[in-house]
Amino acid sequence: MKKTLTWLVILILLAGAAAWIGYRAWEKTREEAQSKPRTLAAIAVETVMPERAAIQDHRIFTGALKSWSLYEVAPKVGGRLEAIHFDVGDTISGGDVIAKIEDIEYKQSVDQAAADLEVAQAQLRQAEVMLDLRRREYERYKALDEKKATTQALLESSETAFFAQEATFNMQKAEVKRREAILDNAKLKLADCVIAAEWPGDANPRFVGARYVDQGALLAPNQSILSIAELDPLRAVIYVIERDYPYVKAGQEAVLTTDAYPGVEFKGKVARIAQLLEEGTRQAEVQLEIPNPELKLKPGMFVRVRLEFASKDNAVVIPRNAIVKRDGRQGVFEIDPEKRIAQFVPVELGISSGNRVEILSPDLKRAVATLGNHLLTDGVPVLIPEEAAPESPAKNEKAETVPPAEAGAETGTETAK
Repeated sequence: MKKTLTWLVILILLAGAAAWIGYRAWEKTREEAQSKPRTLAAIAVETVMPERAAIQDHRIFTGALKSWSLYEVAPKVGGRLEAIHFDVGDTISGGDVIAKIEDIEYKQSVDQAAADLEVAQAQLRQAEVMLDLRRREYERYKALDEKKATTQALLESSETAFFAQEATFNMQKAEVKRREAILDNAKLKLADCVIAAEWPGDANPRFVGARYVDQGALLAPNQSILSIAELDPLRAVIYVIERDYPYVKAGQEAVLTTDAYPGVEFKGKVARIAQLLEEGTRQAEVQLEIPNPELKLKPGMFVRVRLEFASKDNAVVIPRNAIVKRDGRQGVFEIDPEKRIAQFVPVELGISSGNRVEILSPDLKRAVATLGNHLLTDGVPVLIPEEAAPESPAKNEKAETVPPAEAGAETGTETAK
């Protein structure tokens, strides 16, 4: 038993000594590794040189086309619709007769008014003759009174008769005017039985948008029979949010596209800008005038309107996906061609257009990383494929590294704030 215990103690001591020697060797190796400088792994990137190019700040708005003018044709008088000469889609020129209301009753009204006027005119002539008679009688009694050859009663009687007849004459004159007005009104109603296009004949033709009644219908005054639309020019209506409102100006040129004509652009200009923004949406209505000589565009079409807010001919531009965000700052990683390291450079953004963005400051002189830059930190080594030539910003179609909101621009095109 004593020999067994002795050998067991010896084995325990040998195991402890071996463990101690192994631990010291591991600790020495760790200290040596920590004392050596760390070597960072190089990150593969793609780069592009900043270039000077023209860039435009434009925004896309959606809206709808409306007729430049649209109104309902309705008769001013009631009656049976005797004739209607146009239907949906027909062209109407200035002066064309659109419809006719049966006019028998209105002709009779004109004849009756004309006869009443003749009676009133005859009564006026009679009153005029009587007035002249009473005037001469009154003047005769005045002359006799001066000679003391008549009584005061006869003079006063002749004077009263004269003034009474003068009042009758004036009443008959007023009656003639009243009868003339009645006749004119009857003639006007008779003329209103013919409904015509009242715009100038040399103006652009207009078109029937809808027809509401048929020939023979009994119409009430102001009952619509047709709607007529003016299609050249057209009116495009869009709504501009509060942020874009200061950049919209009257007379500003606009470019329209519509799904009805893919790839075709239509020109127009801003005609009217609402001076009030809707409280609920914070949007203002903007109306554009769109020439439509070929009548391709139609009211009700959905359109996309492009407005240019700013442009530069010689701006420093880089791909938008070169923009990254570090510590709350926007910037790019410039690549040192000699040391092959990335350096973070904060930048101030300007106009953004498509996949390109303007750099206002600083003046970038070296290539910037466009792919792999989301892995970079300041001073990290980089690998640049030797066979790959620097890309042109206009051709770089890589996905953006930073969401547009972080890079200072929204989806579409806008000025970075």
